[in-house]
Amino acid sequence: MNDTINEQTEELLQSPKEQKSGGEETSVSLGKFKDVNALLAAYNSLQSEFTKRCQRIKELETERAAVDKDAPTEQSDKTVNQTLSITDEDKENFIKGYLKEIMGAKSKAIVMDVSGTGVKAPVNKPKTVEEAGRLAIELLAK
Repeated sequence: MNDTINEQTEELLQSPKEQKSGGEETSVSLGKFKDVNALLAAYNSLQSEFTKRCQRIKELETERAAVDKDAPTEQSDKTVNQTLSITDEDKENFIKGYLKEIMGAKSKAIVMDVSGTGVKAPVNKPKTVEEAGRLAIELLAK
């Protein structure tokens, strides 16, 4: 591949002009480069930098694959250790807390006696005249 590139650059060095179909010659635009040698040097440095980056990316991908391969076994070991550290006292405390929350919510809801399927929230009755006025304003605002 480098031989092909070198041959192409030698051709450019020898003939930096193009011929149009009308027979007149025009020079090739090299952009910000002074001559073809500067362009070749920039291309070669770019190519070597690209190769270095590709190699570095490949190294990082192999490292990542190795880390990912080891990660699930560490995670499962941690899970096993965590489940073994729960005591009976912790279980009881958790269950008691859960049951207290359920019982507290149950007293707020009233089940209708007729069919047993409907639930209604307790009525919020104002205890003072100020609360009654605030509720009236909220009702009228709706």
